[in-house]
Amino acid sequence: MPAARSPAPAGALALATVAIAAATALATAPLHAQQGWPSRPISLVITVSAGGSIDNIARVVGDELSRIVGQTVLIENRPGAAGSIAAGVVARAAPDGHTYLVSGANTLTLTPFMQKKGDTWVDPLKSFVPVTTTARTNYVLVVGPNVKATTVEEFIAFARAQSSKLTFGSSGSGSLIHLATEIFNDAIGVQATHVPYKGLAPAVQDLMSGRIDYLFDSATTVEQVKAGRLRALAVIGPQSLPALPELRALSTHGVKGMEVVSGWHGWFAPAGTPMEIVNRVSTEVGRIIAMPRVRERILSQGAEPMAMTAEAFRQRVNDDVQRFEPILKKLGLTAY
Repeated sequence: MPAARSPAPAGALALATVAIAAATALATAPLHAQQGWPSRPISLVITVSAGGSIDNIARVVGDELSRIVGQTVLIENRPGAAGSIAAGVVARAAPDGHTYLVSGANTLTLTPFMQKKGDTWVDPLKSFVPVTTTARTNYVLVVGPNVKATTVEEFIAFARAQSSKLTFGSSGSGSLIHLATEIFNDAIGVQATHVPYKGLAPAVQDLMSGRIDYLFDSATTVEQVKAGRLRALAVIGPQSLPALPELRALSTHGVKGMEVVSGWHGWFAPAGTPMEIVNRVSTEVGRIIAMPRVRERILSQGAEPMAMTAEAFRQRVNDDVQRFEPILKKLGLTAY
């Protein structure tokens, strides 16, 4: 029978308790205490004006990230030039993990092909490091009070009868929503005048007032649609939209090929940002996106929660760049 062990001295128990407490404190300490990052507030530079789904989701995720890392997360809206203004700010920022571009897909997968190289042009693949996504978008075809159509089929007939008199809005020239509408117009054989805005929020205001006739929306209009102030006719698809589940995909209305312009919201760091910081931010944002309260907020914006690893997101950006360039050239939307 093994000999009984003597009780540990009181001093040893006290030391063990202190050691366990210290280890626990280290394990739960804010990230900056472990890595020296972040050492100051983090800036999220957003490509659109306040009030749209990209901005709203970034604020929700930023609030949670601030609590996790122990530093303030600042929101800086820099709309204009289809995201190029914000992209330029981030491309020139110090690559130390304290500045991120928050954008829809168009800024780095479309805009560079639609602008001549100049002061606001940035190389989409060399100027940034993809960090993660926060949401997948499923655009909605929305019409204003000037359009009496209640179905896609009625809208197509109405648009064809207008003989180039219709106007459509977008979040900016060269935006993914601009491209989606051009593809849609081409598919249904309609000519319409493009009215670009600095983000979707001001475009939606003009849609409600009747200054423009229709647009594709990433979710900014969900509340107005539910309140009856605007009318939603369909989604790009292929899935339905959780916030408006009654809407069918355009393909079921005979409008094919629209799925190519389903998009995402993503975070990017300046090129040269250490990958250990990039991967840590990607991991933390992924955990935030999985929080039930955050998922509910994203769904309420008409988007679908989606977090990618930095590597998976890099591949998605590369694929999108190669996918969109020939479409832009076909539609004559490139600067070449």
